[in-house]
Amino acid sequence: MKLFYGEQVLIKENNLLQPQIHTPLGIIEFSLTVSDHFYHPEQSYKLKNGGSLYKYYYDSFDCELVVCRPKLNLAIHLTVEECWGAVFRIKPHANTQISTCSFSASWKEGYSWTDYGSNTGEDLEAVEYENQVYRLHLGTQDGDMLMARRNQGDIL
Repeated sequence: MKLFYGEQVLIKENNLLQPQIHTPLGIIEFSLTVSDHFYHPEQSYKLKNGGSLYKYYYDSFDCELVVCRPKLNLAIHLTVEECWGAVFRIKPHANTQISTCSFSASWKEGYSWTDYGSNTGEDLEAVEYENQVYRLHLGTQDGDMLMARRNQGDIL
């Protein structure tokens, strides 16, 4: 099942690594836990325009993770050195129910941030990490927004 639709050409990768983003502050890894079981992607692809697609196809569900650089439309006085996005989509198979599902982003050992704190906003849950040179924001839509998207059939 293809959960992300598009005309993008996929380039299959042979070495299947844990999905991750390399940042100036360290490596952020993405993980999937369904009904208290940790799952690894079964296939990964490089996207023609950059980024990666990871496929998790199991007996009770299909899941896909896209990691890419989204286009930003910032006000002229704002600057961002780099921006990455990661979106999981999951769909249980017919007559299957998922009791719990968790998508996680965590720092791999060796990170270089020295301070962190909450940095939320309207419809946003986020954490800010920083050292003397860089500031990194890691966040998602808040619970209410995620549930609203689910209720609209967004396969989130």
